[in-house]
Amino acid sequence: MQYLKEEVKEAIRKAALEEFGKKSYSRASMRAIAKNAGITVGNIYRYFSSKDELFNDIMDPAWQAITRAIFDQYNEAEDPFLISGIITAIMEIYRKYSTELYILFHNSKDSKYENIKSGLMELIAGRIEKEMLTQLETSGRKVKDPFIFMIIANAIVDSIYLIIREVRDDFDRVEALMEKTMTVLVKDLYKRL
Repeated sequence: MQYLKEEVKEAIRKAALEEFGKKSYSRASMRAIAKNAGITVGNIYRYFSSKDELFNDIMDPAWQAITRAIFDQYNEAEDPFLISGIITAIMEIYRKYSTELYILFHNSKDSKYENIKSGLMELIAGRIEKEMLTQLETSGRKVKDPFIFMIIANAIVDSIYLIIREVRDDFDRVEALMEKTMTVLVKDLYKRL
C-alpha cells in the first residue's frame, strides 16, 4: 500500500493555485497542474478526485476567512463599523490569501464560487442592516428603504473587486485604498442614514 505524501499534496496545491490564477478554474487542466507539480496525471487523482475538489480545497479556507470577518464584532467604539478593525481584518485575509481572493473574485467561473460576488454582497448587506437597525432604533430613527443596505454592500464589494484586480500585490497601497474606501462608505453610516 502506498501512502499519500503531504509534500506532494502541497506541490499539487501550489501548481493548481498558479494554474487557476493564470487560466481560471474553467480553463485550468489537471494535466497542466500535474506537470507543474512534477507528478503524473494519474497520481494527482490519488490526492484529489476532481478539479472541483482540488479547487475547493484551496479556496474554501479563503472564503471561510471572509465570512468569519464579516460576522466578527468590532465593539471597540460606539460605531460598530470601526474602520481600523475592518481594515485590519481585511488586510489579514488579503495578506494570507491574496492569490486565492484574486481567483475567487475573477477566475472562478463554473465553480461553486462563480457567484461569490452576489453572495458576498448579501452577507455584507445583512451585516450592515443588522448593525444599522440596532443603531437607528437606539436613536428612535428608521430606514425608509432597506434596499439602501444592498446598495452600500454593492459599493463595498465592487470597490474590493477593483482594488484586488488593479493593485494586486502592493499591500501598502491595497491597505491605503481599502481604508479610504471604507471611510467614505461606512464611517458614521448610522448617522447619515
